[in-house]
Amino acid sequence: MRDVSNRHSGLPPRSPEMLYNVIRKFYRGAVSHYDLIQEKKSDVVAARERSLTTKDDSELRQALHTLFLEFHFYVTCWLQIELALYRLAKQDAAQAVVLAKFQSILERHVAVREQLDQTEACVNQQAVDGEVAWSCVEQDAYWFDGISFTVDQASLNSLHQLFQAIQTAKNEPPLK
Repeated sequence: MRDVSNRHSGLPPRSPEMLYNVIRKFYRGAVSHYDLIQEKKSDVVAARERSLTTKDDSELRQALHTLFLEFHFYVTCWLQIELALYRLAKQDAAQAVVLAKFQSILERHVAVREQLDQTEACVNQQAVDGEVAWSCVEQDAYWFDGISFTVDQASLNSLHQLFQAIQTAKNEPPLK
């Protein structure tokens, strides 16, 4: 079974053009999902406000669950881009440089993706992390196995930079 930890083993061969198409498709998917994620974050903030009054966190838990499903889609796009870039880097020195440059940000998003496979466990982790229950909502910083993460403008900017670097490297000659 392929999971995040063995994601690079046994990948079927793909043409560079197909890999670039994958990158474009998932880049557009992640970018187009950004505004929806921001709406879901607003829902979470509103649910937290209500939970402070009612002392019932069930609505907040449901809103977080929905938000984390949206995060899952976003970081899955990052995973698919990483897989395509990994294959391109095997064929193209310029793309290998891009992969090396963005390795840490890619790994961070992929690691969060792995955690989000267990969405309910991620929701439960938010309730106990921090000094104040659900402070992650106020801080817009959610915890995924020791990684503080959110889908924010910085993440989106990193995605834009990654895509631009791939596009720029595409115009350089491939490995012979």
